[in-house]
Amino acid sequence: MERVEHISAVLLVSERADELATFYRDVLGMPLAPAEGEGRYTCALGDIHFAIHPAEDFEEAPELGTGNVRLGFAVQDVDAMAASLEGRGVELLFTPKDLGWGKMTAVRDPDGNYVELTELGDDWYRHLEKDAGKLSWRRPFRLQALDEDE
Repeated sequence: MERVEHISAVLLVSERADELATFYRDVLGMPLAPAEGEGRYTCALGDIHFAIHPAEDFEEAPELGTGNVRLGFAVQDVDAMAASLEGRGVELLFTPKDLGWGKMTAVRDPDGNYVELTELGDDWYRHLEKDAGKLSWRRPFRLQALDEDE
Protein backbone atom coordinates (compact mmCIF):
# COMPACT_ATOMS: atom_id res chain seq x y z
CA MET A 1 0.00 0.00 0.00
CA GLU A 2 1.25 3.48 -0.85
CA ARG A 3 1.55 5.98 1.98
CA VAL A 4 2.53 9.55 2.58
CA GLU A 5 6.30 9.79 3.11
CA HIS A 6 6.79 13.43 4.14
CA ILE A 7 5.44 16.92 3.65
CA SER A 8 6.44 18.30 0.27
CA ALA A 9 4.69 21.68 0.34
CA VAL A 10 2.84 24.12 2.53
CA LEU A 11 0.68 26.59 0.61
CA LEU A 12 -1.12 29.40 2.37
CA VAL A 13 -3.96 31.16 0.55
CA SER A 14 -4.66 34.63 1.89
CA GLU A 15 -6.79 37.70 1.34
CA ARG A 16 -3.71 39.62 2.60
CA ALA A 17 -0.85 37.79 0.90
CA ASP A 18 1.58 40.73 1.06
CA GLU A 19 1.00 41.21 4.80
CA LEU A 20 1.31 37.48 5.42
CA ALA A 21 4.57 37.34 3.43
CA THR A 22 5.97 40.24 5.46
CA PHE A 23 5.21 38.34 8.68
CA TYR A 24 6.86 35.09 7.56
CA ARG A 25 9.83 36.84 5.91
CA ASP A 26 10.56 39.77 8.21
CA VAL A 27 9.29 38.49 11.58
CA LEU A 28 10.01 34.74 11.41
CA GLY A 29 13.05 35.09 9.13
CA MET A 30 11.98 32.80 6.27
CA PRO A 31 13.76 33.35 2.94
CA LEU A 32 10.51 34.22 1.11
CA ALA A 33 10.91 35.95 -2.24
CA PRO A 34 8.38 37.23 -4.74
CA ALA A 35 7.32 34.58 -7.25
CA GLU A 36 5.85 34.94 -10.72
CA GLY A 37 2.50 36.69 -10.44
CA GLU A 38 1.36 39.52 -8.20
CA GLY A 39 1.10 38.74 -4.49
CA ARG A 40 2.80 35.33 -4.70
CA TYR A 41 5.77 34.40 -2.55
CA THR A 42 7.82 31.23 -2.28
CA CYS A 43 10.89 29.66 -0.70
CA ALA A 44 12.42 26.31 0.13
CA LEU A 45 12.52 25.26 3.79
CA GLY A 46 14.76 22.22 3.73
CA ASP A 47 12.98 19.94 1.26
CA ILE A 48 9.63 21.69 1.76
CA HIS A 49 8.18 24.15 -0.75
CA PHE A 50 6.54 26.98 1.22
CA ALA A 51 4.35 29.45 -0.66
CA ILE A 52 1.80 32.19 -0.12
CA HIS A 53 -0.81 32.84 -2.80
CA PRO A 54 -3.46 35.54 -3.01
CA ALA A 55 -7.04 34.26 -2.62
CA GLU A 56 -7.93 35.56 -6.09
CA ASP A 57 -5.67 32.85 -7.57
CA PHE A 58 -8.35 30.35 -6.51
CA GLU A 59 -11.63 32.08 -7.43
CA GLU A 60 -12.66 29.14 -9.62
CA ALA A 61 -12.19 26.75 -6.72
CA PRO A 62 -13.57 28.42 -3.57
CA GLU A 63 -12.84 25.32 -1.48
CA LEU A 64 -9.16 26.22 -1.92
CA GLY A 65 -9.73 29.68 -0.44
CA THR A 66 -8.54 31.02 2.87
CA GLY A 67 -8.85 28.91 5.97
CA ASN A 68 -7.29 28.31 9.33
CA VAL A 69 -4.27 26.04 9.39
CA ARG A 70 -1.79 24.99 12.07
CA LEU A 71 1.86 25.18 11.07
CA GLY A 72 4.87 23.87 12.93
CA PHE A 73 8.41 25.07 12.34
CA ALA A 74 11.65 23.91 13.94
CA VAL A 75 13.93 26.59 15.38
CA GLN A 76 17.41 26.32 16.90
CA ASP A 77 16.66 28.32 20.08
CA VAL A 78 12.99 28.82 20.99
CA ASP A 79 13.79 31.19 23.88
CA ALA A 80 15.77 33.49 21.57
CA MET A 81 13.00 33.30 18.95
CA ALA A 82 10.37 34.16 21.58
CA ALA A 83 12.39 37.16 22.75
CA SER A 84 12.85 38.32 19.16
CA LEU A 85 9.14 38.00 18.42
CA GLU A 86 8.13 39.89 21.56
CA GLY A 87 10.68 42.58 20.67
CA ARG A 88 8.85 43.00 17.37
CA GLY A 89 5.48 43.33 19.08
CA VAL A 90 4.29 39.79 18.30
CA GLU A 91 2.21 38.32 21.12
CA LEU A 92 3.16 34.82 22.22
CA LEU A 93 0.17 32.53 22.81
CA PHE A 94 2.18 31.01 25.66
CA THR A 95 5.73 31.32 26.97
CA PRO A 96 8.15 28.63 25.78
CA LYS A 97 7.45 25.39 27.61
CA ASP A 98 9.51 22.23 27.86
CA LEU A 99 7.58 19.20 26.63
CA GLY A 100 10.33 16.66 27.24
CA TRP A 101 10.96 15.92 23.54
CA GLY A 102 11.31 19.61 22.73
CA LYS A 103 10.52 23.14 23.78
CA MET A 104 7.69 25.09 22.15
CA THR A 105 5.87 28.40 21.90
CA ALA A 106 3.22 29.59 19.45
CA VAL A 107 1.94 32.75 17.78
CA ARG A 108 -0.81 33.68 15.34
CA ASP A 109 0.06 34.98 11.88
CA PRO A 110 -1.84 37.95 10.39
CA ASP A 111 -4.54 35.60 9.01
CA GLY A 112 -5.04 34.02 12.44
CA ASN A 113 -3.26 30.75 11.64
CA TYR A 114 -1.70 28.99 14.62
CA VAL A 115 2.10 28.85 14.20
CA GLU A 116 4.13 26.55 16.48
CA LEU A 117 7.84 27.24 16.93
CA THR A 118 9.64 24.23 18.34
CA GLU A 119 13.19 23.58 19.44
CA LEU A 120 13.40 19.83 19.03
CA GLY A 121 15.43 18.00 21.66
CA ASP A 122 18.34 15.70 20.99
CA ASP A 123 16.23 12.64 21.87
CA TRP A 124 13.84 13.60 19.06
CA TYR A 125 16.67 13.62 16.52
CA ARG A 126 18.02 10.31 17.81
CA HIS A 127 14.53 8.87 17.34
CA LEU A 128 14.53 10.07 13.73
CA GLU A 129 17.84 8.35 13.02
CA LYS A 130 16.05 4.99 13.08
CA ASP A 131 14.39 5.99 9.79
CA ALA A 132 17.23 8.17 8.51
CA GLY A 133 17.27 6.38 5.15
CA LYS A 134 13.64 7.34 4.60
CA LEU A 135 13.76 10.89 5.90
CA SER A 136 15.33 14.04 4.58
CA TRP A 137 16.52 16.17 7.47
CA ARG A 138 19.72 17.78 8.58
CA ARG A 139 21.25 16.64 11.80
CA PRO A 140 21.89 19.61 14.09
CA PHE A 141 25.48 20.35 14.98
CA ARG A 142 24.75 20.03 18.71
CA LEU A 143 23.71 16.39 18.28
CA GLN A 144 26.86 15.59 16.28
CA ALA A 145 28.91 17.08 19.13
CA LEU A 146 27.02 14.95 21.68
CA ASP A 147 27.82 11.77 19.73
CA GLU A 148 31.50 12.69 19.52
CA ASP A 149 31.60 13.00 23.34
CA GLU A 150 30.13 9.50 23.86
